[in-house]
Amino acid sequence: MQKKLLGFGNNSHDHGFRAEIQTLGNIRHRNIVRLLAFCSNKDTNLLVYEYMRNGSLGEALHGKKGALFLGWNLRYKIAIEAAKGLCYLHHDCSPLIVHRDVKSNNILLNSSFEAHVADFGLAKFLVDGGASQCMSAIAGSYGYIAPATNNRREDAMAIADPRLTMVPKEEAMHLFFIAMLCSQENSIERPTMREVVQMLSEFPRQTSPDCHRSSSSSVLPQQSKKSGEKKEMDGLSYKQDLLV
Repeated sequence: MQKKLLGFGNNSHDHGFRAEIQTLGNIRHRNIVRLLAFCSNKDTNLLVYEYMRNGSLGEALHGKKGALFLGWNLRYKIAIEAAKGLCYLHHDCSPLIVHRDVKSNNILLNSSFEAHVADFGLAKFLVDGGASQCMSAIAGSYGYIAPATNNRREDAMAIADPRLTMVPKEEAMHLFFIAMLCSQENSIERPTMREVVQMLSEFPRQTSPDCHRSSSSSVLPQQSKKSGEKKEMDGLSYKQDLLV
């Protein structure tokens, strides 16, 4: 099990706690973290979840030296699974749910590296008739706020993980294209989560072994210098293209 201790002492914290309880208590999906129990009194609000052995996706991607390294195929699989969890919330829940705080730290990984969408403290319920019930004063986390909420202009940066030196260019471009669609300022131009799952799942992919290991270990499979040199250069060339 793992627990989440929420703040206390004012109405906003209690409101966030009740929002998460109301949402998670009725959800059963393979790619959504399961709420096992909760405790609430005047001093403490406590949520108890199923234990996710491999922590969050954010920790794996941006953690300190020695953290797990996720290979490309595993990252692609995690993207599909996270999309399936969000698809369930958007299209199959009653009422429908918009998470409003999707980020790598809120994608948890179990012992099999299966993705689970977590942390519904900022959930927004879509009720019948198109009306919405806001469960939080702010939609999103510091670091990223949806354009509809915050219109300040920010510098755009392209980021590539230097540890990924062998990435199929077509697959990376496909994911980049989907990400750009999902980040359109006009909500009408964004794909639904059903469409995102379809685009991710139906793309013809190369099937090759993948691995996850400590970043202190070699991130490339053993191969001869000649055969590996060109593939490595292709990956580096692609990352340079992204940074232009």
